[in-house]
Amino acid sequence: MKTWISACLGLLLASTAWGVSIDDRCLQDGNSACVDWNQGLVIADGLGVPAKKAGTSAQQNASAQRAARMDAARNILEMIKGINVSSNTTLQDAMLTDDQIRSNVQGMIYGLRPVGAPRYFSDGSVRVRMEARLQQVVPQQALFQIPVEIAPPVELSSNSQSGAPIDMGRVYTGLIIDARGTEAQPAMSPRVFDEAGNELYGSAYVEQEFVLKHGMAGYVKDLEQAETNDRVAGNPLTVKAVGVAGKNKTDIVLADQDAARIRQLAANLNFLREARVVVLVD
Repeated sequence: MKTWISACLGLLLASTAWGVSIDDRCLQDGNSACVDWNQGLVIADGLGVPAKKAGTSAQQNASAQRAARMDAARNILEMIKGINVSSNTTLQDAMLTDDQIRSNVQGMIYGLRPVGAPRYFSDGSVRVRMEARLQQVVPQQALFQIPVEIAPPVELSSNSQSGAPIDMGRVYTGLIIDARGTEAQPAMSPRVFDEAGNELYGSAYVEQEFVLKHGMAGYVKDLEQAETNDRVAGNPLTVKAVGVAGKNKTDIVLADQDAARIRQLAANLNFLREARVVVLVD
């Protein structure tokens, strides 16, 4: 009985501590789970205690591992429910309105396997870690059935251009959008607009194979990390966002002048089609 109480108390204390952050790679943290928006990973820890009816040491370890895997899967599910699919939709919204999406999400998550070796504790409890690509656990229909919406014009100061130098004669390898200071949030399917609400970048502009493999954009907090990111490395173009749009603040607004110049970079259209976009956030 004492062992059981000790194990449960250990689970409670560990869960509380892990709610802070379980992995340094993550940009968004939850309860024993987090999201690495740069690599497009959801990461979760799970804890389990031996079943009461387990007799041998092997049976206790096996039952604790099963419980830990289920706990990690639940933590992943709760984590991804809250992620933004688009500027107005979270994955939980999509799951509530589409039974097929909900069924697919749950099926994929509970089929995941732990990464690395389990960690055993003296009280018999076990901790496991699970990782999954966001594109692996978020169904395609949640990404590609988003209604097309026009962002309303953004009211900004008259001097709203970012001032970023754009050499029209150069070939750029990707786009870095510095959205720090705008309260921009990560999303599975972000969009980029000019100040008038005209769309410059979104799922309709990207080939699905690239979205399913790499996601629509990477998100980081450090400019140097953005510039050396494999997604855009080489000669990325950096522009400053002037605002955000949408309920979830995931759609990014660029100054009209910057947006117009990007559209004129005909030789660079491939980097948009291949989702070579990195967003700097706070």
